Amino acid sequence: MSIGYLVYPDLTSRTLTFEIDEAARFLGDLENDRVYVAFQDDGETLAALYSAGAKANGAEPNPVASMARNKAATGNANFLTDPTSAICGPVIFIGADGADVTEKDIAKVDRGIRAVRNYRDDETDEYSLWRGSVLAIARRENDADVS
Repeated sequence: MSIGYLVYPDLTSRTLTFEIDEAARFLGDLENDRVYVAFQDDGETLAALYSAGAKANGAEPNPVASMARNKAATGNANFLTDPTSAICGPVIFIGADGADVTEKDIAKVDRGIRAVRNYRDDETDEYSLWRGSVLAIARRENDADVS
């Protein structure tokens, strides 16, 4: 059994004990959908398990996972800069090497949740634009796949 931290797009979260191969039960269809994320400049990363198909199915963007993905990839935690790389749907954060998340890891994710919540509340228009862009890009990609 593994211990992960499940974060939904609405910013609710909970600690989760699960088998890695059963993560789809919480996330939807998985095909080794894992990305490395960061919440601080300390060089430590976590892995985020998510369903890449969630975006295609119209799932809400997950701003915490998107912010952390951008932080790991570019060093910039401003998740609004790239709606094309947004992660949608619920995400389970685990240790970078597949290990259990620690209390320290969960505290980092919780700080990320607070930062996103504050941004969403303080910068309502910018957040709405980012969210709308993510959903529009997903619809456009779906329309292109159907054609």
